[in-house]
Amino acid sequence: MAPGYRNNWPTHLIARFPVPTKKAITLNTEHSVLPSDLFVRCLLALEQVEAHLFVLALGRLTNHSQRLAFQLTFGDVLPEVNANDQFARLDKAQKRLMQPLKYEGLRLGNRFSHRIPLFTEMDIDQDTGLITGVFNDYLREQLLDLAAEYSPAQLESLFMRH
Repeated sequence: MAPGYRNNWPTHLIARFPVPTKKAITLNTEHSVLPSDLFVRCLLALEQVEAHLFVLALGRLTNHSQRLAFQLTFGDVLPEVNANDQFARLDKAQKRLMQPLKYEGLRLGNRFSHRIPLFTEMDIDQDTGLITGVFNDYLREQLLDLAAEYSPAQLESLFMRH
């Protein structure tokens, strides 16, 4: 290595910009504590189909669920709509529901922004007529609290655009 360099960095820059060190990636890193009223604070502003799908999926969860998985039929969400229209509307709802929640606030006088996805996966299958998915396990407590504290009609109203 040429003089004046350390770890492929010019030595005159090392004093101002410390050389990055490789750290082991920890898969079980601690996240910031999510507020208990996360879903109220985030104002989801969902369309009717999106809110109905979310609330029905939430209704499939129990305190004893190891995975926060759900399975619905197209007819559960859109009972009065033909199969082709069901798929198109559910596909649109899926795209919106797979976007992360965003909440912002102040911590120690500084602003912060946090994004977290509602679901780790969601599939819609026109052939079987099934909607399957898994909620983000990190939101377990907030999701189960929502399901316990509000009726489905209250949740849909809370999540819909006004």
